[in-house]
Amino acid sequence: MRGNHSSSIPTHSQPTRLRPYQTKAAFGMFLLKALPTLVLILAVERYVGQRFLIGGDDQVDRCLPDKWIYLIDTYNKDIWRGDLMAFRAERMAPYFKDGQMIVKIAAGVTGDRIQVDSHQTTVNGSLIIEGLPLAEKLKKPASSFKRNETIPPAAYWMTGQTPKSFDSRYWGYVYDHQVIGRAYALF
Repeated sequence: MRGNHSSSIPTHSQPTRLRPYQTKAAFGMFLLKALPTLVLILAVERYVGQRFLIGGDDQVDRCLPDKWIYLIDTYNKDIWRGDLMAFRAERMAPYFKDGQMIVKIAAGVTGDRIQVDSHQTTVNGSLIIEGLPLAEKLKKPASSFKRNETIPPAAYWMTGQTPKSFDSRYWGYVYDHQVIGRAYALF
């Protein structure tokens, strides 16, 4: 019996080539469909890129323990007592350079009553943080940081959560023009 070997021999045919106008038309249709999606993606990226920042705390002794990466909403500057707030440093040497971004807790807002003495800091009579452990390091007597006053308009009293936090006890208020936005701890 003789087999038919002709059917097992592969045939080498050339692929069908599209005419140039067919490939251009297909590409044009692809662009027509993809362009709105691309524009939408770029618009969302621009909005998100302008609105949000990522901030990090590289200090060894953090004033907000267990928090070191923050999402900062630069469009949300409506800060309430207890919120995390990102702001630009002013008058905070030797620990922070002017313009440096800092995140702390807004412990007091406009109209709140602040009292600072060598033993404690209170806002509206509630204990916020104890002592003034950095007074000696700043080469100033603890009595020079004493306050008993009302927070002025467009100002915030900022604090950390650790006694050694360099905060409003030492440098005073943060004002509206310094505010970058509300911060959210991610990690």
